[in-house]
Formats: sequence, C-alpha cells, structure tokens
Amino acid sequence: MNEVTVLQKCDVAGSWWKSLNKPHPYAFAFLILLGLVLEFFVHNQLHIAVVYSHFYYLIIVVAGLWYGRKAILIALFFGILHITDTYLTIGIITPDAIVRACMFVIVAFVVGLIAEQMNCYRDQLLERNRELTELNIQLESSQKAFETANKKLNLLSSITRHDIKNQLVALIGFIELSKEKVTESEFQHFIEVEEKASQNILRQIEFTKNYEEVGIHAPQWQNVRMCLHSLQSLMQPEDIEISVSIEGLEIFADPLLEKVFENLVDNSHRHGERVRHISFSSMQYGQDNLAILYEDDGVGVHEEDKERIFEKGFGKNTGLGLFLSREILAITGLTIKESGMYGKGARFEIMMPKGKFRFVKPSAGLE
Repeated sequence: MNEVTVLQKCDVAGSWWKSLNKPHPYAFAFLILLGLVLEFFVHNQLHIAVVYSHFYYLIIVVAGLWYGRKAILIALFFGILHITDTYLTIGIITPDAIVRACMFVIVAFVVGLIAEQMNCYRDQLLERNRELTELNIQLESSQKAFETANKKLNLLSSITRHDIKNQLVALIGFIELSKEKVTESEFQHFIEVEEKASQNILRQIEFTKNYEEVGIHAPQWQNVRMCLHSLQSLMQPEDIEISVSIEGLEIFADPLLEKVFENLVDNSHRHGERVRHISFSSMQYGQDNLAILYEDDGVGVHEEDKERIFEKGFGKNTGLGLFLSREILAITGLTIKESGMYGKGARFEIMMPKGKFRFVKPSAGLE
C-alpha cells in the first residue's frame, strides 16, 4: 500500500483534471490577465457590467483551491477593480457592484477555508498511511519470523513426542510381560502402579498433540449432528446409550470441536460410575443465545468442583480433557459450564452467543 492507493478512489479520470491538484503560477497569472482584459474591454469599452464578472468566480475558486484563504487578496483586488471601473464608467458606485465585490470576498473565504481543511486532512491521511505502511512491513517481518520459529518448535515437539511415545509403548509392553511373569501380590501392586503412571504419561503426550493443534486452523461452520454422529460410531461404549435431539444446528468453532464432545463422553465414562445414558440437546437462552446441553445419568459433580474440573491437572487421571475442551471453545467465544446436581448426573452447557450458531436444513442422511 502506498500514498496513491489510499486516495485513488477519489481520482477523476483525465490528466488535465489531475494537473489542477497543485498550484500553477503561470496559468493563474494568465487567468488574472484574462480577467483584466474582460474588465477593461467588456466593462469599460462595451459597458457590459453583469455577465463578464462571473468569470472572476472561476479565478477566485481556483485561487482558493491552490492558495487557501490567501485567495481573499485576489477577491479584494477584483472587487475593488470592479467597483472602480463601475465608477469610472457611469460616474457612481452602484449597490450591485458593492454586493458583487462582497460576494467575491465571501466565496474566496469559504473556498479557501474548505481547501485548507481538505489539504490538512489529506496530509494527515498520507502521514497515517505512511506510518501504517511502515508498521505493516514490521508486522509482516515479525509474522514471518514467528511462523518460522513456530514451525521449528512444532517440528521439534513432534519429533520429541514421537520418540517418547515409542519408548513409552515399549515400556508398557514390558510391564504387561512383567505382570504375566511376576506372581507375588506385592510386586503385582507395584507393576499396576507403574502401568497406571505409564498410561497417564501416554495420555499427557496425546494431550500435547491435541493442544498444539488448537487455533492452528481457521474456525469454520460445523454441523453438530454430523460431529455427534461420527462420535457415536467411533467411541460409544457398549454399555452407554447416546441420544441426540439436535437438528440442523451449525456452530462456528475450531475444527477440534468434535474433540470437545469426545472429552465429555470420556469424562462420563471414566467418572460417572453408573452412567447408562447420555443425551445431547439444545436450549434457547433469551433471544440471542443458545446452549448445547450434555447430560448423563451418573453421579454428577460436587458443587465445589464445578469450576475446578476445567483446571489443568485437576482430577484422578491427567485432568486435561475438560481443560482442552474449554480452550477449544474459547477460540470463537464459546463457553462451557457444569450445571448438574450431584447425585443426579452431570450436565454441561456449551453457551453460544449470537452470530456463532445458525440453523440449516438437516442433511438427508442424518434425518
């Protein structure tokens, strides 16, 4: 972007017109000379005192555009000249000559003042444009450096995670073999603890992969029923029924939205103790807000833990699932809270403000 680009929408086609943007002393001197010729020939010789004087307005307007309120001097010059010539021609100073001279001055003042303000605004605009252009160059340079550093960090993280995961899988394999070989109950207990720690480490590694992907891709409109349909076919526990009563709802969210629903189901499966049924539905909040309701029939969440369950590290396992869910939703301004009653089941509300949800015609394959 440059200075010309900012104002090019205001340009009028034709180089002759663009040439009027800047003062041209010789052209202006010619206009003044032409005005003097008209004054002494048309007025003094031909005794015509009306039409020719309108030409002065052209001179005064041009002077105002080029020189601002200094055009008042030109207006005074032609006004006095017109009054003087009128007196010499007919022997009296007529009211119309005085009024016309006053109009010259008024037009010069108004046009000159407007031109000065416009030029001031133009100069400020160009100055701001220069500053923004410089800032944009700096931002582009910083963005490229950031993207390069981010790619290197992601590559390093991916390689490290892959190597650790391979070693951990091997360790878990040897732990399984140890369980088969060791018969003493005391050592069996130690092995079970080691196995549990290994599984937690594995889940934490998977979390780092998922968290690394949050916000990487642009948010998009996603059909909730399609996400849940995929979830049902992929991870529904055999002993838990999942029902969905949401039709045609789309959410503007991070592409990892499906991971949010997966974490909720996994949370019920791990901590609900007696969960047999999970339901997804929607509920209107006022005129502008909508919520997706997730409900199970498990033990629910203690009142003092309703906010803590979204904290990183809270819980019996890694304590990362619900934390990741809140982070994913926050990308597009969505929120999640737990509003169930302990003893009657968990109830999560995913709140969506206006503009973040819409209803479309349900797909035929999902009806």
